[in-house]
Formats: sequence, C-alpha cells, structure tokens
Amino acid sequence: MPETTGQMAEDNKNDDALLDQYLRVCNKVLEKNRGRFPYSQIWQAGEQALSGRVVELAVFDENPIAHCRVTLHANRISSKRMPEDEPAPMKRLSAQYVQDVVSHPEKYIENPSLIDWDWLQLMK
Repeated sequence: MPETTGQMAEDNKNDDALLDQYLRVCNKVLEKNRGRFPYSQIWQAGEQALSGRVVELAVFDENPIAHCRVTLHANRISSKRMPEDEPAPMKRLSAQYVQDVVSHPEKYIENPSLIDWDWLQLMK
C-alpha cells in the first residue's frame, strides 16, 4: 500500500529527529572527551581544516532520508542554514550506523573512535 503524504511527512520528521539526536550524541562525545588525547588534537585539526566551512551530513537507507549542513566551531557541531543551491561537500552516513549511535550513546562517548569523524577532512 502506498504511503500517504501525511505518512511521508511524519517519516521525514522522524528522520530529521534521528539526525538531530545523532548530532547531540556527537556533541556529547566532544564535551566528555575534550581534553583526552588524541581526540582533542584530531578535533582541533579538523576545526582548523574546515575554517568555518560547512559539510552536508546525509543519512542514507537505500535513498537519502535526512540531511543537514554542519560546521565545527569551539569544539561544538552546529547546524547551519544555507541555500540548497550553495555547494557543500557531503558525507554519507548509513541509517543503521546513525541509529546505533543514537541507541547506544554511552558506547560512543566511552570510545570516540567509533564515531565517523571523516567529514572533518572534507574540503570544497
């Protein structure tokens, strides 16, 4: 049975909420491991490499289900509102991975290397 427009809108809202929760866990990882070697050095280098530029994080199942543009500043990931036609490098995240991070935040807070930080190296 095909989904109704209302069901699709609700699914999109849930997918966006999942991505928001993922970003909150990532920020908690940054906060709890701020002075921990080598993570603080990696995050500092990533912040310098991005130099205020944004990266688009896109969650994929079989197709893209949620996306947002983010930057890292002052050891915090922030969403950025930008025109969709303004190019930004994209980092694909699997829906299964994002769901696992959200479902088991303590595992990722304890071991920050489990988070996919590759987007810190993306350039335009």
